[in-house]
Amino acid sequence: MKLNKQQEEAVRHFGSPLLVIAGAGSGKTKTLTHKVEYLIKEIGLKPNEILCITFTNKAAKEIKERVKNTLGLELEWAGTFHSVALKILRREGERIGIPKDFSIADEKDTTLIIKELLKKYGLKKEPGEVKEKISKVKENFEEPEAWLGVILEDYQRILRESKLLDFSDLMSELYNLLLIDEVREKYRKTFKYIMVDEYQDTNNIQYEILKLLADRNICAIGDPNQCIYEWRDARPDNILRFIEDFSPKIVKLEVNYRSKEPILRVANAILEASVLNWKSLIPKLRGVRGEGQKPYVRRFRDEEEEALWISQKIKELAGEYELKDIAILVRVGYVTDVFERTLFKAGIPYEVVGTVKFYERSEIKNLVALLRLVQNPSDELAFKRLTEFFVKGLGEKSLEVVKRSFKGNWFKALKESLKKLPRNAAISAYEFLKAVVPLYKNPEKYHEALEEFVERIDYYELLKEKFKKDYEERVENVKEFLKSLKDFYAKAYTLEDLLAEITLTSEEEEKENAVKILTIHSAKGLEFPVVFLPRLEEGILPHHRAKDDERELEEERRLFYVAVTRAKDLLFMSYTKKENRKPSRFLSDIPKALLDLSAFKKKKTTVYEADLKPNKLIRKGERVIHRVFGRGIVLKVEGERAKVKFENGEEKVIHTSFLEPFRIPSEVP
Repeated sequence: MKLNKQQEEAVRHFGSPLLVIAGAGSGKTKTLTHKVEYLIKEIGLKPNEILCITFTNKAAKEIKERVKNTLGLELEWAGTFHSVALKILRREGERIGIPKDFSIADEKDTTLIIKELLKKYGLKKEPGEVKEKISKVKENFEEPEAWLGVILEDYQRILRESKLLDFSDLMSELYNLLLIDEVREKYRKTFKYIMVDEYQDTNNIQYEILKLLADRNICAIGDPNQCIYEWRDARPDNILRFIEDFSPKIVKLEVNYRSKEPILRVANAILEASVLNWKSLIPKLRGVRGEGQKPYVRRFRDEEEEALWISQKIKELAGEYELKDIAILVRVGYVTDVFERTLFKAGIPYEVVGTVKFYERSEIKNLVALLRLVQNPSDELAFKRLTEFFVKGLGEKSLEVVKRSFKGNWFKALKESLKKLPRNAAISAYEFLKAVVPLYKNPEKYHEALEEFVERIDYYELLKEKFKKDYEERVENVKEFLKSLKDFYAKAYTLEDLLAEITLTSEEEEKENAVKILTIHSAKGLEFPVVFLPRLEEGILPHHRAKDDERELEEERRLFYVAVTRAKDLLFMSYTKKENRKPSRFLSDIPKALLDLSAFKKKKTTVYEADLKPNKLIRKGERVIHRVFGRGIVLKVEGERAKVKFENGEEKVIHTSFLEPFRIPSEVP
């Protein structure tokens, strides 16, 4: 495909710094690879004189393959910051005391070292939190707190003795190495041209490394409007620093090759409402794919109705699009539960991408284990999981004591072992058993009793102690789970039914041709012909943590922009009004004329499936049960539809194929 005018300008610019603002879907990778080819073919640079830094290994591989296919040459210095740092430190690290045969410490290695050090110094800290603080010290030039300084000194000593570097060391040690004049000049001469992709995602130390390496021939490619990683210390204002430090020529790539025009108008409107100081760098996207349907906005009573509508819409679209072309993008992982359940029930294959399935999350599995053990008190796996999390001090020896008392019921075995356990384990076990009592006595009221257990055991505080880094999201997951139990109970699910439902949903196999459910963060760099953006509500997008912090709210706005620009053909946006939820403030930034608001103009009866066969057994006065709305009484039947009054007081007109007569078998006493 031929380059457009702006792409051509970016490719041919040489001799002074260049900043390319690459709007969403504007052919950034194509421009970058063409520029590499231009530097080699037209300027005469050798492949090993070009440093090309990408944000992912996948992008680096793509550029290398393109250059090899078109020019038959190997691009030696194309890779991520970390891979480039690794290569230079292998060659030059001995100058600063790093042996040539060093290894990289992986996540497990560093976690284990930190755990041992926390134990050594008697500190009750979450290893993940400590690791994050260590990274900030190394990569953001931050001074460590006193306690962290002690840990850090020991941590670095252990790494060095084992000839290990962690990922942050790759950055900090490369920076230290480049402070040596001789080394810095060597690599400045080696790299006749430097290109950096996704410049808005660089952090402080990466920016400083580039300043040390770069002369006048540097090209930064990125878009501050797509920076969604500030929580990982990415600095979108590094692009402003680049302008200040390098005075570059600025080229904007504004032709979007991905999305239909109505989607781009909405994307532009979202950014036009931005208040931050790089507003002059906002690309005004225009497309080449022509007109299409306006992005659709709809309000629903609750998340279940929203999920049902989405599943029905997916079935309607299945004739025109493959399922893998359809994505449901969410701001936070805890809202995926209702979509997983609904798609599963509707027989629509789905895949949860980039995050753990809802029922597979640790904080949910703990509660499911408790429900399993109440339903089947001899379930040893469930018992072990519960005691590992909730009963402190119950080691292998203590567990053997409990096992000796086991006669088919683990709750009773634990109770009978209390006097034989070490004091701390006995106290913790007693508190656990006390908290379980309401659920154990009234398993049929699982929705209320489990909530009481969570309160009695102070589960949210336990999650905070164990998962300091992301406990808030885990707490939200638990709240969502408890809320879903009330819905299950309202639909007359027994505890046995509930556990069967959870197991079936969890074991749903991932299929190649399947609807994708993923967070907006996971969707960065991807595109889908059809995109659903549900739960566009205050507290979700923007996230409740952003509150009224201008900088954080702007990152939430950028997330919304990234989500919208993933859609190629169709975009469906929705929110719910349950519990007086408010629609996202970002929706009000979009002029109404750009949206399809037809759902607000006329009331439609939602039909959840096509080709329905009426149930001829349904009669007026009949007691019936509905899979979603629970039990009710038929008030009248008209053709294939019945008006039903459900136990919660709501009246609905429903196709009879969704109703089953609710009759108690005569053999039950």
